[in-house]
Amino acid sequence: MSGHALSTVIPCELQREGDRLFDLSMWCLGKDVLCPEGNLLVRRGLVRHARPEGVEGQSPYTVDLADGGRLTLWGFGALCECGESVFVPRAGFTPVLLDTAPGALPFRAEDLGPPRIPSTGRERRALRAGLVSLAGWLASHEEWVSQEMGATWRRTCFAARRKASPVAAEALGASWRRFASRLRSLDAGFTVCTAPVSGA
Repeated sequence: MSGHALSTVIPCELQREGDRLFDLSMWCLGKDVLCPEGNLLVRRGLVRHARPEGVEGQSPYTVDLADGGRLTLWGFGALCECGESVFVPRAGFTPVLLDTAPGALPFRAEDLGPPRIPSTGRERRALRAGLVSLAGWLASHEEWVSQEMGATWRRTCFAARRKASPVAAEALGASWRRFASRLRSLDAGFTVCTAPVSGA
């Protein structure tokens, strides 16, 4: 999806923030799978769908969302099925709609089906709603990890990362809550960052 097409769905600055947070969260989720004290995604209740022998790709994890629908996580991205099917690739944070939710869970991104850029107001709202659900789940996951493991585990995950982190380990959940709130405001009749700042 081009930057211009995406900017009609999410303001550019919010898209950049989502990109930084999502890349960081995906790194942390990968570390959670490998936690020495046991796979934290499984401990949290996600279902791991093992990749059959001889099949290329990555094993997905699925979980039912509190507000209905289902979230599927792979190393290559996340699929939020809540009304529309919204896929967010790990690289670039360029969310798209999928024409149909995949029947059997795929193990590769290219098997998800054709991506579609939202073209109507309803589709743009549906995509933002899917992102709000994803952000809410990621925030609640960080809160759960903190309760379950204390602050040390997430700090360890951050320290193992080569890239500089956009937020502190303790702030990742709150950053996702803020991101979701700003996305929700786009559909609540508020304009975001468009009014000129007047001098005193």
